[in-house]
Amino acid sequence: MPLAYRARCIHSSVAVVLGLLLALRAPSPALRPTMPVPAAAAAGFEELAGQIGRAEAWFAMAGEADAPDITYPAPGTLVSAPSSLQSTPSLTPTAYFPLVSRSEPPAMIERRAIWVTRYDWTTFGVAPTPGDIDAMVSKVSDAGFNTILFQVRAAGDAYYTPGLEPWASRLSAGTVTDTLGLNPGWDPLARMLEAGHAAGIEVHAYVNVYTAWLSPPNASYGALAPPATIPPQMFDRFTYTSTHPDHPGEYGLGWAWRHHDSDQTAMLLDWGSYLWASPGVDQVNDYVVDVVEDIVRRYAVDGVHLDLVRYAGLAYSYDPYSNAAAGSEPSSTRAQWQRDRITALVTRVRDVTRAWRPGAQVSAAVWPYYVDKWDWGLSEGYSDYYQDSRGWLASGAVDAIAPMLYGGESDSALKWFVLMADFLDASGGRPVYPGIGGSYATFEDIAWRIEIAREQGAQGHAIFSYSGLDSRGYWDDLAFGPYSVPASLP
Repeated sequence: MPLAYRARCIHSSVAVVLGLLLALRAPSPALRPTMPVPAAAAAGFEELAGQIGRAEAWFAMAGEADAPDITYPAPGTLVSAPSSLQSTPSLTPTAYFPLVSRSEPPAMIERRAIWVTRYDWTTFGVAPTPGDIDAMVSKVSDAGFNTILFQVRAAGDAYYTPGLEPWASRLSAGTVTDTLGLNPGWDPLARMLEAGHAAGIEVHAYVNVYTAWLSPPNASYGALAPPATIPPQMFDRFTYTSTHPDHPGEYGLGWAWRHHDSDQTAMLLDWGSYLWASPGVDQVNDYVVDVVEDIVRRYAVDGVHLDLVRYAGLAYSYDPYSNAAAGSEPSSTRAQWQRDRITALVTRVRDVTRAWRPGAQVSAAVWPYYVDKWDWGLSEGYSDYYQDSRGWLASGAVDAIAPMLYGGESDSALKWFVLMADFLDASGGRPVYPGIGGSYATFEDIAWRIEIAREQGAQGHAIFSYSGLDSRGYWDDLAFGPYSVPASLP
């Protein structure tokens, strides 16, 4: 890599290590961020991220900063980042080899992943095109990535040909009420696989797990509940029976399948907020596994990447099914039962993925604070969301985890280092791909995170997300900096 770039990385690495040593001697002052942080680190990010996910919270808060005429009245309102994609000619399929295509033999072994969420390339009321996919793949490939984590399911919808779930509303111009289930005339996942494989890039199907429906931001975008579709949206499928006159479904569970709080009150629909399905309901877990099986059976994906594979918070879920199985009072036994429910789902996803795609990797985007051993006062994946991500890795339930070390407190340079090192130390040599924000004010903030992860023995990393990098124009910085040496996959 260029000498000047290497020198900057070394300087930054030393600075972080010195900061860590100072923190051990005087923890409170040293925990302040040492480098600029993006808009997503604003007050309230952690709380919002717990409700709607770190990816969604990042876009909501970044969107608010970029569009001051848009108000953000309550948690859960999602604002899409503006798209600057330009269409490019269609790519011609070629033989696919799971290596980054380069003119010289790869000299590194490293997974270089990028999250591509639905917000990176779609906007309410605007119909995206296949050229948007081509443009993204072109930039990602030229920068030196070898893996795309492509979101194919957000909340009971499909960014691929149905399937068990209706076409996503964001794929067509119009309101959610008008466009949910409307065929856009092309298949985004198929296009991403074609373009990605032609460029020598792995494509992993990125699936939101327990989010069953996302109500529009307000009534101008559509109705609070989903419209009737064929196939039925998850809300209808679980709530109603097949004989319902207006919303034919399947299971007829009423509200019993939803998250319930500790007062045993069902989660309600709310503008711009997710409705969460309960992991304690057998039919919910069976259905999620069926959705994944449908994807891996029909599409040559190189992996399945799980997100929002947790409970919505500590107070959930006291639904009738969970209470019957684990009791209605909080206890350590009940908490372990909840963790076991999530782990069982993840294990089943692994099994069905390997059955259809033996070489495919199953990974998960996981909460960045497994346990708060430093008393930072942050929510824990293990205790607050019942997500035993390290247990999944140790048991082989997943092949890799990607801690979401972006946004909020994890954007602090020191905390990023401490959290990243802690995940690696507990990995037993199994793959941990630290998450890295892509929209820092200076590229050095990304570069030194990549360098430090390498120095600490990480087998790769994942950058969040496409639009963050694109908004800063960091593609060439990656290509001529940390990605100047090509890499093959682990």
